[in-house]
Amino acid sequence: MEALTRFSIERWRLTLTAIVLILFAGTYTYLRQPSQEDPEIVIRTAVVTVAFPGMSASRVEQLLIKPVEEAVKQIPEADTVRSSAQTGLATVKVELLPTVVNTRPVWDNLRNKMIDLAPSLPAGAVGPLVNDDYGRVAVTTLALTGTDFTMAELRAQARWLRDRLSTLPLISRIDLFGVQDERIWLSFDRTRLSQLGVSSSQVLNAIAEQNQILPAGSLITEDGMRYALEPSGDLRSEEAIGDVPVRTPSGAVVYVRDIVKVERGYVDPPRKPVLFNGPAAVILALSMVPNVPIKDFGIKTTEALETLRQDLPLGMNLSIVTDQPPIVATAVAEATSNLGQTLLTVLAVVMLFLGLRAGAIVGTIVPLSIFLALVGMLLWEIPLHRISIAAIIIALGLLVDNGVVIAEDIKKRIDDGAERTSAALAATRTLAIPLLTSSLTTILAFLPLLLAPDAAGEFLRALAQVIILTLLASWLLSCTVTPLLCVWFLPSSGQNAPKADVTERFAASYGQWLSRLLSRPFSVLLAALVLFAVSVAGLSRVPTGLLPPSERAQFVVRLELPAGASEAETLRVTKRLAQFVADERVNPDVASSVFYIGSGGPRFFLALAPVDPAPHVAFGVVNTRDSASVAPARARLEEFLAAQIPEGRGWTELLFLGQEPPGTLEIRLSGPEIDTLYRTGKRIEDLMASVPGTKDLRTDWANPVLQIDVLIDQDRTRRAGLSPAATARALEANFDGTQVTDYREGDRIIPIVLRAREADRATLDDLADVTVANDQGQPVPLLQVATLAGELKPYIIHRYDLDRTITISGINPSLTAKQLLERVKPLLDGLDLSAGYRWTVGGEVEASEKANGALFQYMPHCLVAIVVLLIWQFNSFRRTAIIILTIPLIVIGASFGLNLSGAKLDFNAMLGLLALAGIIVNNAIVLIERSDEERSTTANIALAVTIAAQARFRPIVMTTLTTIVGLIPLFLLGGELWRGMTVVLMFGLGVGTILTLVIVPILYLILFSPWQGSLQPVLPAGQAS
Repeated sequence: MEALTRFSIERWRLTLTAIVLILFAGTYTYLRQPSQEDPEIVIRTAVVTVAFPGMSASRVEQLLIKPVEEAVKQIPEADTVRSSAQTGLATVKVELLPTVVNTRPVWDNLRNKMIDLAPSLPAGAVGPLVNDDYGRVAVTTLALTGTDFTMAELRAQARWLRDRLSTLPLISRIDLFGVQDERIWLSFDRTRLSQLGVSSSQVLNAIAEQNQILPAGSLITEDGMRYALEPSGDLRSEEAIGDVPVRTPSGAVVYVRDIVKVERGYVDPPRKPVLFNGPAAVILALSMVPNVPIKDFGIKTTEALETLRQDLPLGMNLSIVTDQPPIVATAVAEATSNLGQTLLTVLAVVMLFLGLRAGAIVGTIVPLSIFLALVGMLLWEIPLHRISIAAIIIALGLLVDNGVVIAEDIKKRIDDGAERTSAALAATRTLAIPLLTSSLTTILAFLPLLLAPDAAGEFLRALAQVIILTLLASWLLSCTVTPLLCVWFLPSSGQNAPKADVTERFAASYGQWLSRLLSRPFSVLLAALVLFAVSVAGLSRVPTGLLPPSERAQFVVRLELPAGASEAETLRVTKRLAQFVADERVNPDVASSVFYIGSGGPRFFLALAPVDPAPHVAFGVVNTRDSASVAPARARLEEFLAAQIPEGRGWTELLFLGQEPPGTLEIRLSGPEIDTLYRTGKRIEDLMASVPGTKDLRTDWANPVLQIDVLIDQDRTRRAGLSPAATARALEANFDGTQVTDYREGDRIIPIVLRAREADRATLDDLADVTVANDQGQPVPLLQVATLAGELKPYIIHRYDLDRTITISGINPSLTAKQLLERVKPLLDGLDLSAGYRWTVGGEVEASEKANGALFQYMPHCLVAIVVLLIWQFNSFRRTAIIILTIPLIVIGASFGLNLSGAKLDFNAMLGLLALAGIIVNNAIVLIERSDEERSTTANIALAVTIAAQARFRPIVMTTLTTIVGLIPLFLLGGELWRGMTVVLMFGLGVGTILTLVIVPILYLILFSPWQGSLQPVLPAGQAS
């Protein structure tokens, strides 16, 4: 490495040119680097759906779900399969193994298997359809509202906006939500039809036959011209529908308008309506083209919206519901501000310890390392986001270490009389390899995160990538730029004679204190072991978790009515909730709100999966004016839900990473029988409720619903001249409605639907009044050929990995999910489960175990690599053992800090422990390297160790302080995401460094004392192992 330093000094012009290029390239990269709020993670989930209207949930499970599951399980990359069967719909969610990076070939395979499966499904099944775009994120969502406009007018304007916005090159797709399709309803009066002797099927047939576009060929005249012939006959106006004649059994002719009410309206009940700030709205969800700067997307979209708003009709408003560009800009600006504060703090500490001139030299490599790392981030395709910027902040204290050690050594050699260039070359000759080893050990400590096959690891992967880049950049610049600047700017020997400073006085005191401790080495080691044991015990008491919730100025609302409730009823209840949220007098801190009825709307937050659609559920997003307003707004809304929404239950949640909110405990109960699952699930729910403070208890199977079975007597049906198909069509026409034909208006096609008037389909008793037309057109009462029976059946049947599974979940604000499990587990173990039934843990506990398992999966490999690297560096087992034995010291400070601060031992904190293992060995490496150097000139090992420790005291303490002080802005301003990690790093590094300054000299003294050396073979000087 001396050659590299020599080259940078002798070719200093080239070195300066490289510095300028790094500055320009880093600045340009920072300005043009794609930015986002958080890292992107691969959504490894696809959804397969099969529809069969009217089929019961149990038959959907048997006839649709099971064949799809069997086909899915043939895909080797499939990890888990979650299925749900409800009336008329089968849904199968396929989740791939976390090791799958390129999902496209797998989804193509899945789609091909579903195509092969389709012919074997029951006739009439629609699908299976594969949605592999499940992870698409709506970067911006817009709400189109206008209380004076009809839904048809809003729909038309929304389609116009979609067409205009789709021309923007940065927009890949626009989806519409809340659109209510038009219908022309033909409402008949059963009594009137009965009086006329006309059946609903006769009305249906008459209109269908009238409204046809039939080919009539063409006419070719004598002069060779061809004229197309188009006979009129299709319905050209709404009035024409009423003019269609219907012949009665008596031979008389009546018109449709005389026997049904023709009115133009919308689909009923409403299908997935949306409310924005109270009134109905149409939502436009804008998705962005991949790998483009979100800042550019925001600028172009804002400009387009300003123009489009001017063309909207007066009274129609286009509002922003959710918008990522300003959120990303704020997140990046806050992280950059933290970085700037940390940078200034680190430079101040360095100059305080080294003096203005030497501190400026060391400080120079800090921004250069950052700029060089930014270039590496561009090449590695790492965007700017909270994680990558926080990684630079964490690395600041680490990357100073290389420069400090090199500059300190050069300065010492110059003070001892060496020529500046010679001092620089000698410093890198002795320190370049040890510093490279130190950097590589730190990199190896972060490598498990880089390799972790898990969503949490993927989310934080940029942390390891950026730290690797900054450490390598720091080492390279410390071996090139730092020596050059020292040669140029450090004073020669004799100039500005060094003065004793505070750190030197501390170093002297430390030397005296260390000499006394070296006289009692085993007592000190015993005390360290006791501290370690106490710390491990204390660490077991620290609450655990996965990742904290997002700190956006947003939260979500979930509302569930009893299963079986219609979308119309859910809309009625949600309107009351939406009006409360939008009331500025009650909620002045709420900026806007949107509620999706019957669905979860678009995925506006990558980690938040949309709610599964169901008529009885609603999902809301509430935007507050700032993040501090989230807590009080949630409290008011929770109180309103408990007191004013008796029709169902509702709750609020923060945005989070994962399938369940932080702190949620899930218990999955699997088994064959539905009734047993219901009963045992209720027992588990009661057991969880027995823990004081547990709330929001619910199961994912909802409540059973009443299904009315129309039991058709086949003999009586045949004698009456009926068929089961005719009976089913009559029931459909009376209640849901039967589509007669289509009414065409321009480029729009509006279904014409025949159904009974509302008064004839409002109660269960109306079933008894249904009549069915036989093959002679005579009405036959339904009860003449069928009987009615009611049975409670499951609304939905969930399955997990091919087994029926009911999931019970709950949360306890005073306990973590793991702590709640520890309270509940003895009770669950006491359940007397029948054969074939079992319970497993899901939710945050399972996700945390998987994430930590993925993080530690490659830890043994990296630890072995660190050991091999140290053996290569020192060619010594004993020196390597000393370094490895210092690693457990990090637990002492980390445990103390976590217990003192109340922070959680979450995934980030676990990562901090691994990082500490790589960081703390750096101090041991430089201590051992200097001890070996002093041993060559000092016969007394204790004295040599003391001198070496004193010499390395200042650089070790300084790099530790710069790291700790540099983490303070991230600790104070970085939010809960970094709280656990910064506590672990600051306290672990602080306490660990103090202990390292004691334990390493003691272990060195014990292992290298003469009585130990006598056990070793005699080797030439300088080769002792």
